[in-house]
Amino acid sequence: MKFVTGVPSVRRTQARPIQRAALLISLMVAVVVVPSVFGGANVAGAGATPGSDAAMLDRLVAAYHEPGIEPSRRAWGELVADDGFATAPVDVLEFVKLKRSHGAKARYDRYVTALTAALGPRGAAMITVNDTLHPGIGDFRGYAGGVSWLARFPSLGAYVDTVLDRRVVAASRQRRKAIAEAQTLVGPNAVPDRIQNLPPNTPASAFPSSRVQGKTPEQIVDELLAIYPDGGADPTRATLEFLTRYRGFTDQPLTYINLYEYGPETGGAASLNEYNAGALPIVLAHGGRPKSLVNITHHLVGPTAWSRFIVVSWPSFAVFTDLRLDPAYVEAQKSRVVAAKTYGNLVTISR
Repeated sequence: MKFVTGVPSVRRTQARPIQRAALLISLMVAVVVVPSVFGGANVAGAGATPGSDAAMLDRLVAAYHEPGIEPSRRAWGELVADDGFATAPVDVLEFVKLKRSHGAKARYDRYVTALTAALGPRGAAMITVNDTLHPGIGDFRGYAGGVSWLARFPSLGAYVDTVLDRRVVAASRQRRKAIAEAQTLVGPNAVPDRIQNLPPNTPASAFPSSRVQGKTPEQIVDELLAIYPDGGADPTRATLEFLTRYRGFTDQPLTYINLYEYGPETGGAASLNEYNAGALPIVLAHGGRPKSLVNITHHLVGPTAWSRFIVVSWPSFAVFTDLRLDPAYVEAQKSRVVAAKTYGNLVTISR
């Protein structure tokens, strides 16, 4: 895989590590087995959960039982019965739409604070907590102003132990009062340490943005829509107009949550892996830093059976837009648009 040339802001000394890192992640993603959204072929149903597992399941259901915003008994049961329950590291992503009531965000934040405090003793870590700036792609009406978090656990058992911590259970009452809708997704992270330990992607001025400099928001939007469709797998005109006029367009770091739901007539994981392999060097050169790439094994909560999520931080929307106007990226992303039947994206700001 050749490193993308002609990017003056990336030093030659950084190019080789980034090149090796891009190759490594593309190889790792290619060998990840994609289980079913409910835990794979070897996951027993909740009815097959024996002994202490049954007691654990009862505790989970007793603590978390609100339909629509907390996992069902079936979802908990399949997680507890997972063959890798005690040993397989996982990432957990949650993003929520808050109720339109005074203090909703403060109540949800109390839950996130309690969850974060319970992570360390279980060997887990909070990777990022974000405020949702704007839905980027998909039907996420009402999610602007919401919150998301991504946490890393040494095992599914550590995750369950965390949510059964008495402080987290107590704070979950605040969560229930705060949210109108939630989506909670679980699976193993395929981003290697070499990628996660790359140099920081700030300030934005250290990365390419020449393709947007000196242009009006209208010019940028028109140029993007001449390349990408209005909606579907890409942002609508209204979304692009909002983001190009955003006051932090040139320098506000952003975290993107990208979501894909495969279908029977889509390219699925193979198409996304092809996209990742082709686009990653360009992404890294533009300061994109993948935090998590997960083939979802447990869809705990939410209306859409997402197949994969990818969380990536960016130096700014200006730099990200420069990427989307790069001819090499335009070519590489063609396999992305045939990968899924449903696409989702949230544009967020990390705290």
